[in-house]
Amino acid sequence: MKRVDIIFGIIGLIISAYVFSMLDSFPEGQPGEVGADFFPYILAIGLGVSSLVLIVSSVFKKTSEDAEPFKFSDTGIQRVGIALASTVIYCLALDSLGFIVCTLVYLPLMMFLLKERKYFQMVLVSGAITATVFLIFSSFLNITLPLGTLYGY
Repeated sequence: MKRVDIIFGIIGLIISAYVFSMLDSFPEGQPGEVGADFFPYILAIGLGVSSLVLIVSSVFKKTSEDAEPFKFSDTGIQRVGIALASTVIYCLALDSLGFIVCTLVYLPLMMFLLKERKYFQMVLVSGAITATVFLIFSSFLNITLPLGTLYGY
């Protein structure tokens, strides 16, 4: 398990370094405003620090624990696979279907995968989150979210 942790820690550091190298190509923001590079910068720092912690903790770990074998038949692994595939489909469908439609479908699906079964509450929370995020981005941050090309926008 130590070797796997070190390998994934190194992969995380490589990804973090790549993101840092790409931040120079982002457009400069106005003085006193948050630029387009702010959020990726924060994520790259978080990934880099987390990767370093993973490497250091695995190097200094005294016990060697045997991990359970990886099984695709495990329901937790299947749910992770469904969540990953759903996220990829969500990202690919954003341009054609738009943020509102995609998010109103995606959020209840994720809640269902997390074993939420109060359907009315799922729909209500999904609608509230979608509306709140859309209003924050469009009104306060002046960032246009995709509305979908299928609807002529």
